[in-house]
Amino acid sequence: MSSIYLLLLALLVLFSWVGSVYGLVLPDGTLVPSLLSETSLRWFVRHSLDNVSAAPIAEVLLILLVVGSLRDSGLWYALWHRSQLVPRQRHARFLALVILAVCSMLVLLGVVPGGNLLSVTGHWSGGPIASGWLPLLSLVLVVPSMVYGKMCEHWNSPREVCAGLSSAIASYADYFVTLVVASQLVAAIHYVRLFPLIGLSPTMQHLCIGLIYYVPILLLFVTHISSHESSESE
Repeated sequence: MSSIYLLLLALLVLFSWVGSVYGLVLPDGTLVPSLLSETSLRWFVRHSLDNVSAAPIAEVLLILLVVGSLRDSGLWYALWHRSQLVPRQRHARFLALVILAVCSMLVLLGVVPGGNLLSVTGHWSGGPIASGWLPLLSLVLVVPSMVYGKMCEHWNSPREVCAGLSSAIASYADYFVTLVVASQLVAAIHYVRLFPLIGLSPTMQHLCIGLIYYVPILLLFVTHISSHESSESE
C-alpha cells in the first residue's frame, strides 16, 4: 500500500501544480497552492515530523498488542476451536471468559449514568472514556489473554509475556512504513485543501482520513488470517 500512497501523492503534486498554473479557485476564493512551490516545500520540511506524529501510531500499537496477546497466548485459537481443546485449555478458556466478563462489567459501571468515567456533566463527550476508550478496551482484552497464556503454560515468565504482546508488531512492521507515507499524503491533502475543493462534508473528510490510515492494516489482518487458516488446514 505504501507504493500506492506514493503514487497518489505524486498525482496530488501534479494536480496542485496544474491547478495553480490554471488558476483553480478554492471555495474560500483562494487559489490552489502548488506543492512544488518554494513555500510548500519549506512547509513540508518544517512539518514533516508533525505530520507523522498526527498519524494514529499509538492507536495501531495498542491494537497490535491486543492482537499479539490473543494470538500468542492461544486464547484466540481456544475461542474458535473449542472442540479441539484438552481439559486444561477448556478450564483456562472458561476462567479467561469470566475475567473478561468481570472487566467488562467494571468498565460498564464507569460509563452508566453517574459513573466515574463520564464527564463532570455526566456525558461521554469530554469524559475520560471519550479519549481513553481504546487503552481501556485493550486492557480488558489483554488481561484474559495473560491469564489463559499462564494457565496453559504458553507464558511462564515476564519475558515471554512481553514477547507475546509484541509478537504482532513484528508481523505488521511493514504497515508502519505505509503509515509514514500515509501521514504525508494526508498532510498534502489538507495543505491543498482537496476535500473542500470537491465538496466533502467534515464528517466525510474524517471518514476518508480514517480509511487512508486503517484500510491497509485491515487488509493485512485479512491476509494474515487467511494464510494462518490455510496453514492450519494443511
